[in-house]
Amino acid sequence: MYFVYQFEETEDPSGLTKALWQHKVAHQIVSTQQHDELWILDQSQLPTVEQLINIWKDDPSLLQQAKPAVIARELSKSGFFSQLKMAPITSLLLLLTLLVAVATQLGGDLKTVSYLSISPFDIKNGHIYFYTSAEVFARGEYWRFFTPALLHFSVLHIVFNTLWVWDIGRKLERLLGPVVWSLGVIVIAVLSNLVQYQISKYPLFGGLSGVVYGLIGFAWLLPLLSKRWPTIISKQLMIFFTVWLAIGYTPFPEMIGLGSIANTAHTIGLLSGLGLSVIYWLATKYRRN
Repeated sequence: MYFVYQFEETEDPSGLTKALWQHKVAHQIVSTQQHDELWILDQSQLPTVEQLINIWKDDPSLLQQAKPAVIARELSKSGFFSQLKMAPITSLLLLLTLLVAVATQLGGDLKTVSYLSISPFDIKNGHIYFYTSAEVFARGEYWRFFTPALLHFSVLHIVFNTLWVWDIGRKLERLLGPVVWSLGVIVIAVLSNLVQYQISKYPLFGGLSGVVYGLIGFAWLLPLLSKRWPTIISKQLMIFFTVWLAIGYTPFPEMIGLGSIANTAHTIGLLSGLGLSVIYWLATKYRRN
C-alpha cells in the first residue's frame, strides 16, 4: 500500500472514497488517533487519485462529473501542476535551487557565490581568505549554514540532485506534512554543511547531495522501524547509493570529470537522515501510545 493523503479533522473522506471506487482505484482509509489517511494499492494510479483529490478539495459536488476520460484530459494539462500543489515546500526548494544556479552561473560568478557560501570569501593574489564557522556565527550570518545546499557547480550536479529531491522529497512531504519535512531538510542541510566545513576547512562547496542522502536514509529506515510506513527506497537503490558514497572517497569521480565530491556532507547527510528517522519513529510511537 502507498500513502497518498492525510485528511484534516474537518474533512469527510466518504465522498472521495466513493469516487475512487467508481474509478476502480483500490484503496483504504486508515484511521489513527490524530487523523484519517488515504492509502492506495497501485502506485501507477497516483496521478488519477491526486486529480480526484484536487477536484474534491475545490468542489466535492463535481466528483460525480469526473469521468475517466475527463480525468485523463485534466491530467495531460495539469498533472505536473497538481504534483507541485501537493508538495509545495519541495517545489519551493527546487525553485530556489534553480534560481541560485542561474544567479551564480553554476558557480561561475564567485561574487554571488560568496553571498551564499558557508563563509564569505575573497581571492587575492591567488590566495582565498575566509572566516571560520565560529566567526560566521558571531557575524550573525546564520543563513550561510543552510544556503550552500542551494549551490551547484555543473549541469550534471544540479540535475542529479534535483531529480532525487523531487522523487523522494515530494513523497516524504505528503507523508510528514510540510512543517516536519521542512525542519528535517534544514537539520540535514545544516549538519552536512557544518561538518563538511569543519573537516575540509574550505568554503567553496555546495549542493543538495547531503539532503538527498538524508532523505534516502530517512525513507529507507523508517519502514523497517514501523510497519505502517510505505517502502519508498528499495533495497537495490539503497545499495546503489551506499556504493556511490564509497566511490566518492576514491579518485574515480574526478577521473571521469565529476570533480571533487563533498564526501563528508554525503556521509553526515545519510547519518542525519537515519538519526531523524529514529527520532521521528520514537516521537510518533510515544504519541500513539
